[in-house]
Amino acid sequence: MSEAAIKRLRDQGLRLLATTFVCNAGVVRTKAVPAGRLESLAANGVGMSPVMAVMAVDGGITSGGGYGGPVGDMRLFPDWDAAVVLDPVTGLGWAPVDQLSQELEPMSCCSRSALRRVAQAATADYQMAFEIEFTVFDGGVVAHHGPAYGAVPLFELDELCVDIVEALDRVGVAVDQIHPEYGPGQLELSVAPAAPIAAVDRYVLTRLVIRRVAQEHGLTVSYAPLTVPDSVGNGAHLHFSPWRDGKNLFGGGTGQHGLTVDGEHLIAGVVEGLAEAIALLASGALSYERLLPSRWAAPWATWGLENRESAVRLVQGTKTARPNSANAEVKVVDGAANPYLAAAAVIALAERGLAQKTPLPEPVTADPASLSDAERTQRGIRRLPADLGTALDALQFSSFFSETLSPDLLGSFVAVRRYEHETYGGQPVADRIRALRWSY
Repeated sequence: MSEAAIKRLRDQGLRLLATTFVCNAGVVRTKAVPAGRLESLAANGVGMSPVMAVMAVDGGITSGGGYGGPVGDMRLFPDWDAAVVLDPVTGLGWAPVDQLSQELEPMSCCSRSALRRVAQAATADYQMAFEIEFTVFDGGVVAHHGPAYGAVPLFELDELCVDIVEALDRVGVAVDQIHPEYGPGQLELSVAPAAPIAAVDRYVLTRLVIRRVAQEHGLTVSYAPLTVPDSVGNGAHLHFSPWRDGKNLFGGGTGQHGLTVDGEHLIAGVVEGLAEAIALLASGALSYERLLPSRWAAPWATWGLENRESAVRLVQGTKTARPNSANAEVKVVDGAANPYLAAAAVIALAERGLAQKTPLPEPVTADPASLSDAERTQRGIRRLPADLGTALDALQFSSFFSETLSPDLLGSFVAVRRYEHETYGGQPVADRIRALRWSY
């Protein structure tokens, strides 16, 4: 299989292959291999220190989950089916990797392997896709000033948008839509759904392509959860739908808004487990500056039909596209998360809800912030953790995620994010933005 892929890549002009993985800090790390050494890469992988499991967003190194220190090695093995040539002119290519030991076993820190395990153990086949929000900067200032969703900023950045769409098409990523978003300098791009591993690989690839195209235009982009003080943040909303025997469990049923019985349990599992999982979904020191009430970031452990202030938004789709179009959007995910772990967490919570037949609470049909404390209490509406430290406390002591992800993976993840919280959590927001804006 690798032989045919290597020939394909070389025929397409590959000169240098960037192999990438996403670490516990949510940073895309890489080792690049010249085209002449691809056979060696296929046979032996390329080496990387296991300390990457506990390397923080700023390059600081902590310890946890059995990781830390200078000793040891792991091997990065590409997924050749996913490998593409990003730029036929420069010859730069890309491939996602699995992190394996020298004995060719998955490392406990490999989030891609963790997602694979969770998806393979699931009782449904999941389709997933990310909406990617990002801020475009020109010379250090935002590249447009709105109006939100306006034609004016689209026309100001039309060459960038067209080139992004065409560059993604060249690497096999079909764009559903691209448009100016609410915030200054902000754009959003959506792609079609795919199976979990492919969906996350596509998300990583899409972010890299967007950044490279922007660079060609003399622009820079940031996927950080907050990039401009006192503005809305960037999300990476994760859409998912579970399928069984060719049927969408979120549509065509007799339950609320067309949900099947199993579909109700699956959504209930995600809603019930959000507080336990939020550190895997909104993982950075800027994430909780985005998750504020009445900002459409959805900091509430609720669900609702097309309710953009609920952390889980049920999307039925246009009447003519149902039931296949039905999906649920997990709105709290952002660009600081490790997307493999975020996808694994959503599937695991959904499957737990199904296994335990968790009852689906009543949908919320208004902004929860508009309700009184008494109304929210009476309806069981809970605010999600409001800071990274509290979110990590909930995750660290989760026996469910320790078993689902492995104690070592959970331990190393918490160690990295605890470092980030302790290093940056007490800083003024503007200082945190300056420190972290370009990390993701």
